[in-house]
Amino acid sequence: MGDIYEKVRQRLDMFPQGFPKTTSGVELEILRRLFSPEEGEILLALRPSAEPASVVAARVSRDAEEMGKQLYGMSKRGLIMRLRTPDGQNLYALAPWIVGIWEFQLKNLDQEFVKLKERYTEEGMIPERRKAKISGMRTIPVEKEVIGTAEVEPYEKVSEILNGHTKFAVADCICRKEKKIMGEGCDKLMEACMTFGPWADYYIENGFGREITREEARGIILKAEEQGLVHCSSNQKGAKLFICNCCGCCCGVLQYVNKHNIPTAMTKSNYYAKVDPETCTACEICVDRCQVNAIRVQDGSATIEKARCIGCGLCVSTCPTESISIIRKEQDDLSVIFPDPIALVQAIGKEKGKAFPFE
Repeated sequence: MGDIYEKVRQRLDMFPQGFPKTTSGVELEILRRLFSPEEGEILLALRPSAEPASVVAARVSRDAEEMGKQLYGMSKRGLIMRLRTPDGQNLYALAPWIVGIWEFQLKNLDQEFVKLKERYTEEGMIPERRKAKISGMRTIPVEKEVIGTAEVEPYEKVSEILNGHTKFAVADCICRKEKKIMGEGCDKLMEACMTFGPWADYYIENGFGREITREEARGIILKAEEQGLVHCSSNQKGAKLFICNCCGCCCGVLQYVNKHNIPTAMTKSNYYAKVDPETCTACEICVDRCQVNAIRVQDGSATIEKARCIGCGLCVSTCPTESISIIRKEQDDLSVIFPDPIALVQAIGKEKGKAFPFE
């Protein structure tokens, strides 16, 4: 049992999102906090594709009924993923560290745990992100700011994302919750992370979030925009399973864009904002709204650093002189959008030299 946590780490690191080894071993401290040695052994028997408990039990010569109880208990604590078939059967699968196990720890946070996670992000995850060219996240622009521009695809519209689902849940933003626990952060919308479809079922059944209607989801989107939060989701065209509403001071994506100056490594966009200096009055409202510090005022006008701009549209929606526009990037500058979640993680895996799905 002595090396079970290193084996679990290696298993999670097989995901393209990664769970890399550090010099300090902080990642093993996290795993010891989350998993008992027996639960670590069970995790090693799981696959990234969802399976019934009986299949997992047969793989390790265990009793199916007992395995079902253990897997269900682990899934309730956010250690593995649980999906339900139309006939009510539970299926179980590995979950990546991010987006996955960490986000499922909403009910288990304390200062010690948050410190461990922040240490691990700095020592393990950020070095990998610095090297990456493919991002798992994409900015979804404020919709009213892109209506009327050319070639706005359905996956770049919040309304289309919401219309593609019938089941909705909302949960606290784990990033702002982390900061609150540490006595830091902001007072922006806490109940801001939305999940859809099977992820919504998982969040609701586990008590991580509450069920909402499509209209309530639209209301959260509008409130997020009013507060200057950036809509982010997965970098793929198919049905998206979540929308995060992110701030630059707390959220795992934008916070590290600012802290480590890696604007293109964390989230992609096919838009950027442009200022008309002839009508701009240098009021600085856009400076306050920008979550990635892409705007400054000089010589009587706002200027936007195109390389930092993530195309969210928050500066456009509150410009009193309508001096800012959202512009679609030229064809050669467009970032790749993958057809579905599997294609996305396969591309990330290929970049890192990892095969997905793995056995």
